[in-house]
Amino acid sequence: MPAQSTSDAVARLLSRHQDAEWLSTPRDKRLVIHPDGSQLATLFDNAWCLHAGHAMHYSHAYTQALSPKLEAYQLILLVVAKEQSLNQWILHQLSLQAPSARILIVGEKRGGVTSLVKKLPPAFLKAQKLASGNHCQLFQTRVLTKPLTDSEAPALSGFDVDWRGVSASFSAYPGVFSQGRLDAGTALLLEHLPETIQGKVLDFACGCGVIGALVAQKFAVELTASDVSPMAIASTQMNWEKLGIQGRLILADGLSSLSDGSFNWILSNPPFHTGLRTDYDIGEQFIKQAFKKLAPNGTLVIVANRFLPWPEHMRQVFGHCDELADNGKFKVLLSKRLS
Repeated sequence: MPAQSTSDAVARLLSRHQDAEWLSTPRDKRLVIHPDGSQLATLFDNAWCLHAGHAMHYSHAYTQALSPKLEAYQLILLVVAKEQSLNQWILHQLSLQAPSARILIVGEKRGGVTSLVKKLPPAFLKAQKLASGNHCQLFQTRVLTKPLTDSEAPALSGFDVDWRGVSASFSAYPGVFSQGRLDAGTALLLEHLPETIQGKVLDFACGCGVIGALVAQKFAVELTASDVSPMAIASTQMNWEKLGIQGRLILADGLSSLSDGSFNWILSNPPFHTGLRTDYDIGEQFIKQAFKKLAPNGTLVIVANRFLPWPEHMRQVFGHCDELADNGKFKVLLSKRLS
């Protein structure tokens, strides 16, 4: 069963206050930012989605790294992300473009909503609590002072990687996995990739594009990268342009939009969280889809935390699973499509 979303708890909280003055704004003047499910579509037609799989639930959805025209809205609800850097990025966009909007900030108590409202940028009025329930808290604020300039936006973080004679620098927008450093699992995967990679390669859940970019610089491959996050796609595009890499970028939830038998290699450090919750369904569906998207004799290589049951699922789907590495925290796993 898919993990319950934060939006579900938020929607139940808001549903008890539908007659409140702060929800009297016309629907076409309301915007929700970062909904992680369909539940808030009962209150909002417009959404700035930071996950490709959530856009379908809203009449007007913006699935992009750059903010839509926020000045068009009178009520803006920010559902707090677990990544504080992403929350600060969004608040900066609000300070630039929403000087007169009523801004509501909501989230689960354990998800950082309390600490966020205590550390609002100076451009915002001190937050006022409006409601609480379902383990969530709802606050209200607005832009108070002259908005910050673009030059004062939160800085992008970067890091350098040296791999098999290839050196590259990477930057990432806020909210992208392992922002500012090479993730230890990804490093282990890179260390144990086969010595030769050829043909069509998919970097799934690409983040800022590290795996695919390094492989493309080392080998003559046809590269595709995909991710559910527009912030990740924007980061990968930025890094590809800087490194002179050509390839195809796909913003999508999963692999269903790709043709079967398309790839010789699928490389990934796949996600296993939905918001704050562990969600095993993500990895299980990815492994099943990966088998279909690989050409005969195509190879899937992933890295995963040791506690995840991916070896079992890979054996069920592919008929075998080879363990390339185990450092006590992560495993690198390989399966080949034999039929």
